[in-house]
Amino acid sequence: MPDTTAPSDLALRRLVHELNTPIGVCAMATSMLPAQIDAILAELDAASLHKATAQLEEWRETVALVQSSLQLCVQILAHSSGPATPVSTLPLIDLAATLQAAVKLQATRRPQLRLTCHMHFAQDLLVRADSTVWQQVIGNLVANSMLHGFDGRGQGVIHLVGTLLPGSRVLVHYYDDGMGLSEEAYARLFDDGYSTRSERGGSGLGMGIVRDLVRHKLGGHIDVHRASKGVHISIETPC
Repeated sequence: MPDTTAPSDLALRRLVHELNTPIGVCAMATSMLPAQIDAILAELDAASLHKATAQLEEWRETVALVQSSLQLCVQILAHSSGPATPVSTLPLIDLAATLQAAVKLQATRRPQLRLTCHMHFAQDLLVRADSTVWQQVIGNLVANSMLHGFDGRGQGVIHLVGTLLPGSRVLVHYYDDGMGLSEEAYARLFDDGYSTRSERGGSGLGMGIVRDLVRHKLGGHIDVHRASKGVHISIETPC
């Protein structure tokens, strides 16, 4: 029986297949590092231990960050094709913790920027949702703020506000205190290929990816609002 898979879908499946192996090798290699750090600590005498502990603990945190990033890569690859999973079959997740992890991961990409994130969520806000997709969405928004909104600055502030709505829906507001959007950027923010930094290598893909993830994977909608300062984006999805 002939393969009726669309060429673009087939190319994506092949890419996912090829990437699984090197990412899996990296994940396996990094999984061994915590035990090796413990072994080094166990062999040090008291004086050396005092000097080396802080550095080794920093390494441990770095390893944990690499592991979480690789795990996210694996999850993104698994979600890269196929239809959205019905909300009713998804697990309950702590949405605030999920989004906070996405912010933390993005913050490591620009360590010289002092990024502050304020989370405004009801305690234990549990929703039925795909944590990987939410991490991709917020991760791209944070990356956009860091690249564009906070360009040329040493610090930036982000606010995330989460609210449960009637009818099993959740609304998340994203704010930053960056330079904001021009009229053109406001109108074309979600256009594929549009970038305010095209002359500096900007791909213009991130916000289009966010739009498609919200619509097709989360089954919701995303809006950009006019703000007196910075950026204000809202996302509403079933949960």
